[in-house]
Amino acid sequence: MTPDKELYYEHATRKLLKTIDAMNLGKLPSMRAKNLILLFRDSFKLPTIKYKTFEHELGDSLAFLKYDSDGFCRVASTNFGIMMGGAERWQMMYIDDGWTYGPHHFLTHIPTKTILDLTYDQYTNHNIEIPYDIAHPISYQLDTPKTDPAMRFAAAMGIDLIGELKKQND
Repeated sequence: MTPDKELYYEHATRKLLKTIDAMNLGKLPSMRAKNLILLFRDSFKLPTIKYKTFEHELGDSLAFLKYDSDGFCRVASTNFGIMMGGAERWQMMYIDDGWTYGPHHFLTHIPTKTILDLTYDQYTNHNIEIPYDIAHPISYQLDTPKTDPAMRFAAAMGIDLIGELKKQND
């Protein structure tokens, strides 16, 4: 990325951390949320994570992912939402491909109704406003670790997403 885009990316990360602060989640959940945001956003920058996450969709060329958060909306939202308590606390939201720039995934924190879009800057860095009002709720959907980018991202990060889901269901 160019230096101005890198600066924008870092600004977007700080804005996400401030969103968590404003939600008053409590000390431990807030720390966990912030750590996940930093971990995910740092990981979006790594070619190895990009490749492991999207190798089946993009093949050998990662040139399509020009900005670090490009393409990670479902991956990040799924992992963050599950790691932070799942569907009881975080609703997965979806803007379908009827939107000119769609599809797009993000989260809504159910208790506070706060939107948390971990990759909003993939659009706003191009001055594209995201129409959150046309989104609709969907369930967390996971396929096999081999075919699902969210599962491949989790594996590349050392996250046991299935284990997290099992803990929530116990």
